[in-house]
Amino acid sequence: MKAIPWEVNEEKFSDAYVAGFFDGDGSLVATLTKNPPKYFRTYRPRIKMNFTQHVRHIEMLHKMQKYLGAGKVSVASKHNQAELVISDRNDLVKVINQILPHLVLKRQQAILALEILSQFGKNLRTNRILESDYLIILEKIIIIRSLNSGTGGKRNFSHLTP
Repeated sequence: MKAIPWEVNEEKFSDAYVAGFFDGDGSLVATLTKNPPKYFRTYRPRIKMNFTQHVRHIEMLHKMQKYLGAGKVSVASKHNQAELVISDRNDLVKVINQILPHLVLKRQQAILALEILSQFGKNLRTNRILESDYLIILEKIIIIRSLNSGTGGKRNFSHLTP
Protein backbone atom coordinates (compact mmCIF):
# COMPACT_ATOMS: atom_id res chain seq x y z
CA MET A 1 0.00 0.00 0.00
CA LYS A 2 1.41 3.34 -1.09
CA ALA A 3 1.43 5.97 1.66
CA ILE A 4 0.93 9.62 0.78
CA PRO A 5 3.18 11.80 2.98
CA TRP A 6 0.43 14.37 3.65
CA GLU A 7 -1.88 11.78 5.19
CA VAL A 8 -0.42 12.53 8.59
CA ASN A 9 -2.02 11.42 11.80
CA GLU A 10 -2.85 14.63 13.66
CA GLU A 11 -1.41 13.08 16.83
CA LYS A 12 2.01 13.28 15.16
CA PHE A 13 1.83 17.02 14.55
CA SER A 14 4.52 19.06 16.24
CA ASP A 15 5.68 22.66 16.11
CA ALA A 16 8.74 21.50 14.14
CA TYR A 17 6.52 19.70 11.60
CA VAL A 18 4.32 22.79 11.14
CA ALA A 19 7.43 24.99 10.77
CA GLY A 20 8.82 22.69 8.09
CA PHE A 21 5.47 22.67 6.31
CA PHE A 22 5.39 26.48 6.46
CA ASP A 23 8.98 26.77 5.20
CA GLY A 24 8.08 24.58 2.21
CA ASP A 25 4.42 25.26 1.38
CA GLY A 26 3.63 28.40 3.30
CA SER A 27 4.01 32.11 2.88
CA LEU A 28 4.12 35.15 5.07
CA VAL A 29 2.39 37.97 3.26
CA ALA A 30 3.03 41.59 4.20
CA THR A 31 1.12 44.18 2.26
CA LEU A 32 -0.49 47.57 2.38
CA THR A 33 -4.12 47.99 1.42
CA LYS A 34 -5.27 51.39 0.26
CA ASN A 35 -7.72 53.08 2.61
CA PRO A 36 -10.61 55.23 1.36
CA PRO A 37 -9.81 58.99 1.35
CA LYS A 38 -11.74 59.60 4.59
CA TYR A 39 -9.05 57.75 6.61
CA PHE A 40 -6.08 59.47 8.24
CA ARG A 41 -3.50 57.10 6.75
CA THR A 42 -3.40 56.25 3.05
CA TYR A 43 -2.39 52.62 3.61
CA ARG A 44 -3.29 49.95 6.14
CA PRO A 45 -0.54 47.42 6.90
CA ARG A 46 -1.61 43.76 6.83
CA ILE A 47 0.19 40.55 7.71
CA LYS A 48 -1.06 37.03 7.08
CA MET A 49 0.27 33.48 6.99
CA ASN A 50 -0.79 30.96 4.36
CA PHE A 51 -0.32 27.20 4.28
CA THR A 52 -1.19 25.96 0.77
CA GLN A 53 -1.87 22.48 -0.60
CA HIS A 54 -3.64 20.81 -3.50
CA VAL A 55 -7.36 20.61 -2.76
CA ARG A 56 -7.15 16.81 -2.42
CA HIS A 57 -5.16 17.39 0.80
CA ILE A 58 -7.65 19.81 2.37
CA GLU A 59 -8.15 17.49 5.35
CA MET A 60 -4.48 18.01 6.18
CA LEU A 61 -5.08 21.75 6.43
CA HIS A 62 -8.14 21.20 8.65
CA LYS A 63 -5.99 19.08 10.97
CA MET A 64 -3.30 21.77 11.03
CA GLN A 65 -5.96 24.42 11.79
CA LYS A 66 -7.13 22.31 14.72
CA TYR A 67 -3.56 21.78 15.95
CA LEU A 68 -2.75 25.50 15.78
CA GLY A 69 -6.15 26.64 17.03
CA ALA A 70 -6.14 29.43 14.47
CA GLY A 71 -7.03 30.39 10.92
CA LYS A 72 -9.59 29.56 8.29
CA VAL A 73 -9.43 26.95 5.54
CA SER A 74 -10.70 27.91 2.11
CA VAL A 75 -10.64 26.51 -1.42
CA ALA A 76 -9.65 28.23 -4.65
CA SER A 77 -11.31 25.71 -6.94
CA LYS A 78 -10.09 27.53 -10.05
CA HIS A 79 -6.53 26.54 -9.11
CA ASN A 80 -7.36 23.26 -7.30
CA GLN A 81 -5.76 24.71 -4.18
CA ALA A 82 -6.78 24.80 -0.56
CA GLU A 83 -5.20 27.07 1.99
CA LEU A 84 -5.16 27.72 5.68
CA VAL A 85 -4.96 31.48 6.25
CA ILE A 86 -4.14 33.10 9.58
CA SER A 87 -4.72 36.86 9.63
CA ASP A 88 -5.88 37.69 13.17
CA ARG A 89 -3.05 39.62 14.86
CA ASN A 90 -3.23 37.72 18.15
CA ASP A 91 -3.29 34.38 16.33
CA LEU A 92 -0.35 35.42 14.16
CA VAL A 93 1.76 36.31 17.19
CA LYS A 94 0.87 33.02 18.87
CA VAL A 95 1.55 30.82 15.83
CA ILE A 96 4.73 32.61 14.73
CA ASN A 97 6.18 32.38 18.25
CA GLN A 98 5.17 28.71 18.39
CA ILE A 99 7.02 27.72 15.22
CA LEU A 100 9.81 30.33 15.17
CA PRO A 101 12.43 28.14 16.92
CA HIS A 102 12.07 25.60 14.10
CA LEU A 103 11.90 27.91 11.06
CA VAL A 104 14.77 27.91 8.59
CA LEU A 105 13.83 29.51 5.26
CA LYS A 106 11.22 31.99 6.50
CA ARG A 107 12.78 32.80 9.87
CA GLN A 108 13.75 36.39 8.99
CA GLN A 109 10.28 37.16 7.59
CA ALA A 110 8.70 35.75 10.77
CA ILE A 111 10.91 37.86 13.03
CA LEU A 112 10.07 41.00 11.05
CA ALA A 113 6.35 40.14 11.18
CA LEU A 114 6.54 39.84 14.97
CA GLU A 115 8.29 43.22 15.12
CA ILE A 116 5.54 44.78 12.98
CA LEU A 117 2.80 43.22 15.10
CA SER A 118 4.46 44.48 18.28
CA GLN A 119 4.50 48.02 16.83
CA PHE A 120 0.72 47.86 16.73
CA GLY A 121 0.53 46.82 20.36
CA LYS A 122 -3.07 47.18 21.45
CA ASN A 123 -3.85 49.75 18.75
CA LEU A 124 -6.08 48.11 16.19
CA ARG A 125 -6.28 51.24 14.07
CA THR A 126 -3.30 52.61 12.21
CA ASN A 127 -4.38 56.20 12.89
CA ARG A 128 -3.50 55.64 16.56
CA ILE A 129 0.09 54.66 15.76
CA LEU A 130 2.77 57.34 15.95
CA GLU A 131 4.05 58.50 12.56
CA SER A 132 7.57 57.28 13.40
CA ASP A 133 6.22 53.79 14.26
CA TYR A 134 4.11 53.77 11.11
CA LEU A 135 7.18 54.51 8.97
CA ILE A 136 9.10 51.67 10.71
CA ILE A 137 6.21 49.31 9.90
CA LEU A 138 6.30 50.38 6.24
CA GLU A 139 10.06 49.77 6.05
CA LYS A 140 9.70 46.28 7.54
CA ILE A 141 6.89 45.40 5.15
CA ILE A 142 9.14 46.36 2.24
CA ILE A 143 11.91 44.13 3.64
CA ILE A 144 9.55 41.15 4.07
CA ARG A 145 8.31 41.59 0.51
CA SER A 146 11.90 41.67 -0.79
CA LEU A 147 12.71 38.43 1.07
CA ASN A 148 9.74 36.57 -0.42
CA SER A 149 9.96 34.86 -3.79
CA GLY A 150 9.48 36.91 -6.93
CA THR A 151 6.17 35.29 -7.84
CA GLY A 152 2.83 37.03 -7.73
CA GLY A 153 1.78 40.56 -8.51
CA LYS A 154 4.02 42.65 -6.30
CA ARG A 155 3.47 46.33 -5.91
CA ASN A 156 6.42 48.50 -4.99
CA PHE A 157 5.85 50.53 -1.82
CA SER A 158 9.43 51.81 -1.41
CA HIS A 159 8.34 55.34 -2.36
CA LEU A 160 6.34 55.56 0.90
CA THR A 161 9.34 55.64 3.23
CA PRO A 162 11.73 58.57 3.63
